[in-house]
Amino acid sequence: METTEINSISDLSKILQTLGEPEKGHTRFFRGHGDEGWQMLPSIYRAKHLIENEDKIIKDALTYCPDDFLPSDTLFEKLVKLQHYGYSTRLLDLTANALVALYFAAWNKKHHDKNGELIIFDIPNKDIKYDNDNAAIILSAISARSNCSEISLYKERAKNFSSLKIIEYIKDNRSDHEFIKKCFEDEIYMNNNMIKNNLKVAGLNNYQDFYHLVEITAKAVGDNAYLEMFNKQKDINLLLDDIHAERPGFRNLISPSDLECVLCVRAKLNNARISRQQGCFLLFGIGGSKTVPAAIPDEWQRLASNRQKILVKAESKSAIMQELQSFGISKRTLFPELEAQATEIMKQYEPQ
Repeated sequence: METTEINSISDLSKILQTLGEPEKGHTRFFRGHGDEGWQMLPSIYRAKHLIENEDKIIKDALTYCPDDFLPSDTLFEKLVKLQHYGYSTRLLDLTANALVALYFAAWNKKHHDKNGELIIFDIPNKDIKYDNDNAAIILSAISARSNCSEISLYKERAKNFSSLKIIEYIKDNRSDHEFIKKCFEDEIYMNNNMIKNNLKVAGLNNYQDFYHLVEITAKAVGDNAYLEMFNKQKDINLLLDDIHAERPGFRNLISPSDLECVLCVRAKLNNARISRQQGCFLLFGIGGSKTVPAAIPDEWQRLASNRQKILVKAESKSAIMQELQSFGISKRTLFPELEAQATEIMKQYEPQ
């Protein structure tokens, strides 16, 4: 893939001007990587032992540090706080500010020998949720469960059950099919005004119309059977129990598509760091099993002109950090907590 290079804030500005505004119904977000080789994976998926123990990591944190969490906190809010303190979670940070993303692509001196990357997302507004939306609650609940590893198997069972229900429905209604066909083929039947009028009221002009109606109904029967069987699986029942504990009025139904997606979730601005960084998060579902992350839709990512990757050049990172400082983007402004301020404050008084 060809690349577009950023050596200064001016370069970033030109790239954004060339891209123009996001399409109507989309919102733009950014992410900065210190190394262009990094994947867009949440930290819990970066090592096998982490994702295999995700539920235990969360439960241990809540057990050993209960005073750091409010009873009213949603599970998503708890994940945000854990992410804040360095725990591995299924969240991936984004920002609405391109300069903040550029900071994260350039700040770490350990990676100043490598090109960074600036990633741009134009996300459909329908996929941007708040932490108390049902979709966000479902994906957050996955993190606290150890047994969501057989989604593909559950889908196969549901598909087989659905097929059986469709066959049963068609078999049970076969005599009706034959009667309707005879109505249209037999002039005696069709000369009966009562039968003719009833068929017309139903919108049936020929027996193929009736078959089409039966097909639609059979599909609905199959879809309902699919969801019924999927939600009867033990692990899905346990997941629903967890969701009901947080939201008692939640529907007793989950679709596989509710689990196998990635959402953009806006966090409450009750965290100074999130507020300063204009942050939000990608919340990852699962891809067939819990050990496989759901994929970010390809159409969300915006590349530079000619579909080029946007690199932050290694040799320009120090100069970019100096520029960002003059724009008010620094560790001090982005990390307002007391412990994060120490290095910056002490550095001011070092001998020149």
